[in-house]
Amino acid sequence: MDRNNVKRRQVLDALGDLRQVGHDGDLSVSHVMTVTPNCIAPQTSVLDLVKLLHAKQFRHLLVTDGPDRLVGVISDRDVIRCFGPQEHPDHEVLARITAAEIMSDDLVTVGPGTLLSRAVAMMVDQGISCLPVLADDLLVGILTNTDLHLVLQVLLQTIRQSSPEESVGAAASNP
Repeated sequence: MDRNNVKRRQVLDALGDLRQVGHDGDLSVSHVMTVTPNCIAPQTSVLDLVKLLHAKQFRHLLVTDGPDRLVGVISDRDVIRCFGPQEHPDHEVLARITAAEIMSDDLVTVGPGTLLSRAVAMMVDQGISCLPVLADDLLVGILTNTDLHLVLQVLLQTIRQSSPEESVGAAASNP
């Protein structure tokens, strides 16, 4: 099962759990975040970042200094800024630039218990496309625009369907 279908299943399960305990609509970040996000060290080269972003098809990487200690965030746009106007990038130059030099270190984070509506408002207000998720100052996940798009897709399909069983089938079969 691909990442998006796993995420759809995660959202549907969270919605089902909320309905069972009578909290319809109170999704928190922990219900939809990506756990165990891919992290890189501050000394990772931009050349290695390019390879990783292409191989994994990610748009965000979290920079950690030690186990689960978040120090920065890198988006694919941060990496693109390292490329000059020439047709082919200079691999030697890209190999010398480190993640620490291009990462954003003015971090906006949330906890896993943050209401999803609050996290979405933060992302919109701050103009950011991901939120690292910290619990007791330790990195436990990441919430991205892609996660939110999949939540929206599942919610829209759920509204359209007449029963939860149909929702599960529709969400899983319509990526």
